[in-house]
Amino acid sequence: MRVALDGSFLRLPPSGTGTYVRELAAAMLALDPALDLALLNPERWADAAGGGASRSRRLAWDLVGVAAAARRKRAELLHVPHFSAPLRTGVPLVVTIHDAIPLLLPEYRATRGARLRLAVARRTVRAARLVLTPSRAAAADIERALGIPAARLRVTPEAAGAGFRPASDPADPATAAVARRFGVRERYVFNVGGMDVRKGLPLLVEAFARALPRLNAPAQLVIAGAPHTGNPTVFPPLAPVIARLGLGQHVVLTGFVSANAKLALYQRAALYATPSHHEGFGLTVLEAMACGVPVVAANRTSLPEVVGDAGLLVEPEVEAVAAAMVAVLNGPDLAQSLRTRGLARAAEFSWERTARLTLDAYAEALAMS
Repeated sequence: MRVALDGSFLRLPPSGTGTYVRELAAAMLALDPALDLALLNPERWADAAGGGASRSRRLAWDLVGVAAAARRKRAELLHVPHFSAPLRTGVPLVVTIHDAIPLLLPEYRATRGARLRLAVARRTVRAARLVLTPSRAAAADIERALGIPAARLRVTPEAAGAGFRPASDPADPATAAVARRFGVRERYVFNVGGMDVRKGLPLLVEAFARALPRLNAPAQLVIAGAPHTGNPTVFPPLAPVIARLGLGQHVVLTGFVSANAKLALYQRAALYATPSHHEGFGLTVLEAMACGVPVVAANRTSLPEVVGDAGLLVEPEVEAVAAAMVAVLNGPDLAQSLRTRGLARAAEFSWERTARLTLDAYAEALAMS
């Protein structure tokens, strides 16, 4: 097969889509060295200010440029790895939709620009012969929100990267130095992966405040990441919640962290907790489990599919999350059981499996008339 894969996200700041493209491409080539895979990129990408892609150029690439690049490569199939598609392709099209969240949650389509992009994407992705998505929950959302029949949806679960593993030495001074740099002094509950409203971070802070007096040893809450914009509807500020609860000495907001720092923070965490109420997959819980960290997660959308029985699944409510935190942090036997089960669960997911399922979808799409 000669396949063209949109690689434009590899030229942009780190993102989930960029990770997906990088890991998937490497795994497919390892699995099938004969695969003729072309990673497509715009020839002129940066905007006039020298920053990232401008919105107009992004839209032009999505609607016209990526298909033109695929034709120049004489591709037999085009794979667009995010919620978008060209107006015309000329070859069979496969699209990956990681989630339907912008279509289901009104906060994500509050601006005119967002509504316009979504309206265009809703029309163009219907031309895809097959739509890939990482979970059964996301597939159900896509079927409901876009009207794409289940017969054209293929679930291709993702995986934690090979670098996500327990620290070889729990007392490693390098990872300890990372924690100290951010002001982490004690054992901690960790969260990373987004500051937007669906992640439920104000609830997580409230739950930690309720759990703190019930813990048998000091603890902190460490939240990594930064809002993408200053829009408080999409990115509710945490500082007022922390101040109201008097948690200034107990909650660490790291801001943006590098990939290496994120890994170190995973590896040293006593617990990973996310009360997110809507996920297309929930990669961060898988990364945490792969690092040997006990997990508490909301019993919502795709998270039960990823966590299985390897973590504590709870209602995204303050007391339920607080009680789960207390149970793990005060219960060494439970924590160890969750570590063991989490490592085994994470091992069930691999990019090789994702690649195999994706290659199968390519072959199926090519065979469709």
